[in-house]
Amino acid sequence: MKAGGILNYGTDLDDLGFAAVARAVGIVGVRADRAGELDDALREAFVHDGPAVVDARTASQELSLPPHLTYDEVKGFSLFATRTVLSGEGNELLEPAKTDLHELPLPH
Repeated sequence: MKAGGILNYGTDLDDLGFAAVARAVGIVGVRADRAGELDDALREAFVHDGPAVVDARTASQELSLPPHLTYDEVKGFSLFATRTVLSGEGNELLEPAKTDLHELPLPH
C-alpha cells in the first residue's frame, strides 16, 4: 500500500498468537519471537508429520525494500508520506523510519 501511495486503511492486525490458535485446534504451533529462535522453530515444524504453523514475529512497520528501487516505488511512497502527513497521521511515519534506519547503507 505504501509503495502505491495508499493510506493505511483496514489493515490493522491484532496480535492473535497464531501458534496458540494452531495448538488450540490440534495443529503444531511454534512461535519465534527473535531471529535466533527461527531456525529451531522451523526445524520443529518440519520434523512434524502434518500441518504446522510457524508464528515468526516481525517488526510490524518494517518496509521490505528490494535491492533496487524503481521511480514508481519512490513516487508512490512519497505520495503515501505526503497524504499521511496531510491527513494528520504523520506519527505513522515515525515507526517505519526508526525500524528501517538500520537497513540504510552508510557511506564508507
